[in-house]
Amino acid sequence: MGTERWRAAKAVVLAALLFGIPLGVYLRTLAPTVIWRNSGADSGDLVTAVVTGGVPHPPGYPLYLLVATLFASLPLGEPARSVGLISALAAAAASTLLAYAGYANMNIRGQRAQACAVSVALTFAFAPMFWSQATIAEVYALHVLLVTALLAVSLSDSRCRLVIAAGVTGLGLAHHFSIILLAPTALLLLRDTFRTNRADAGRAIGLLIAPLSLYLTLPIRAAADPPINWGNSRTLEGFWWTVSASAYHSYFFDLSSAEMFSRVAATARLLFEQFNAWGVALALWGLAQMAANDDPQIRRRLLALGLGFLLTSAYAVAYSSRDSFLYLLPAFAIFALWMAFGLGDLASRITRSWVQVVLALALFFLPAYNLAVNFRNMDLSQDREAFNYARDVFATVPRDAVILTTGGEHLFALWYYRYVIAQDASRVTVVSTELLQFDWYYDQIRKNIPTLPDTRLSTTSYSIRLRETVEWSMAAGHPVFSTTATNWLADYAYQPVGTLYWIQSRRH
Repeated sequence: MGTERWRAAKAVVLAALLFGIPLGVYLRTLAPTVIWRNSGADSGDLVTAVVTGGVPHPPGYPLYLLVATLFASLPLGEPARSVGLISALAAAAASTLLAYAGYANMNIRGQRAQACAVSVALTFAFAPMFWSQATIAEVYALHVLLVTALLAVSLSDSRCRLVIAAGVTGLGLAHHFSIILLAPTALLLLRDTFRTNRADAGRAIGLLIAPLSLYLTLPIRAAADPPINWGNSRTLEGFWWTVSASAYHSYFFDLSSAEMFSRVAATARLLFEQFNAWGVALALWGLAQMAANDDPQIRRRLLALGLGFLLTSAYAVAYSSRDSFLYLLPAFAIFALWMAFGLGDLASRITRSWVQVVLALALFFLPAYNLAVNFRNMDLSQDREAFNYARDVFATVPRDAVILTTGGEHLFALWYYRYVIAQDASRVTVVSTELLQFDWYYDQIRKNIPTLPDTRLSTTSYSIRLRETVEWSMAAGHPVFSTTATNWLADYAYQPVGTLYWIQSRRH
């Protein structure tokens, strides 16, 4: 009994270190506000939606909204920092689960295997792409936590792993639909469980479906008419538009063959940036050893993990959004499992004492190198560029101005400042020129500028709607500004004011 307690105590200490070390680093480098770096522009949209009870961009992320609403009220500075804490905690937990998944994937056991799994997990924790998402108010760290939880449970020998895996997948679907790409991986790893624990199938289906009910919170939030209300989910049409992310469907396979090849090459380059040459070599060695192993269980794990790696990588490569490379994070987590297998295989071959010393140094070197090399670029603790931009804009314009924006960076930073920082102290209307193509968004703008004509895009055009927004706003006495000198601005006389362009009149 004493031995069992000692092992349990060691496991608790190890888990605490695995969680605590990355968390300490993430908290030290956590962004203090909304951010533009590290593809974090959406943080302004997400935090503003959380604080105002609104609905962020599709698919709405109901699980994230639920958790973030609890964190936003914490007295940790700005709401963006408090919500960013979710990412730090989720990323630290994900690295911990990745260590357990790596250990379960090895063909050796004991202290050497544990040390290898810990080394690889910490290397992943301090890899630049994953670290970049651990310190901002974004959705990807929570997504990777659910992915690593699914991998760890599916690779474990727990009797309840089918039920737990189903629940994790359901939570994943209530957050980021791309977790479905790992369903074939989980099904292959859990194949034996289906045969031996059929009684759990009903509970598993229930736990898979139940979290989807969280999407019903979107129409409830939308019914309160919040200022950030993507899609207006109060209607069935708006609900489906939001949840299905139909506005982004055109991004799939919207690439030429040359662009696809370039993205594949970029993926390979990113692998080296995350794990360095020695990490890639260890993963390739692990792949080779898994393929050469006679154990059918190991070969099945290789097939399952390989399928998950290919599907998630293909999704990231084929999706043409500006931040699609972040969808590679689950693939990189799987790559780390191969790295752990390779490192464990090499460790099992070591017999000489001096080589064991070299191994111990190597296990320390892998994460320490990533931590040291990436720390400076990943430190966001002093980055207030996006906040300062929005603050300066609001200090420049009159209290009842209309600001037209192009692109997400300016829009979301200004939303955050308007509705989270300034709140009722400002009556500025921030307008996205791109979202004017949607009737639901135009209806929101008309609440702030009632003089705008009540038209539908079925009876008018986007260019006319944009022009009417500018001209009816000026006619109602609202000074109109643009954040960028875009093509449509050439139709107007304007003058630069700070970082903005003050529209004076229409050119004739």
